Amino acid sequence: MPSSINLATLRSSQEISAIRKEGKSFSNRNFVLVVRPNTLEISRYGVIASRSVGGAVQRNRCKRRIRSRVASLATRIAPGNDLLIIARVGCLFVEPDLLDKAFEQVFTQAGLLSVNV
Repeated sequence: MPSSINLATLRSSQEISAIRKEGKSFSNRNFVLVVRPNTLEISRYGVIASRSVGGAVQRNRCKRRIRSRVASLATRIAPGNDLLIIARVGCLFVEPDLLDKAFEQVFTQAGLLSVNV
């Protein structure tokens, strides 16, 4: 992913738990975004889909859809934050262009997108 130079993935369950506990959340019917500042020069993100989303195939499909949206916004995401995106069932059924708009809206609401495109 060449566009995600300033974005890395979170892999540690301790870090993910800390973000869930201490972060500020923003949500819509498709996903929940939890943001916590970090002391790094990059932003990191993780994607979670619980069993309430569906079976393994549905959960993985949701996570793929979410990761592709994050990758498309990667160059515009402000550095210095840890992001946790929690999939909801609506993510499976929403049209791709509406999901794009939802990401733009929630990330803007969270103050994560830079103004210059």
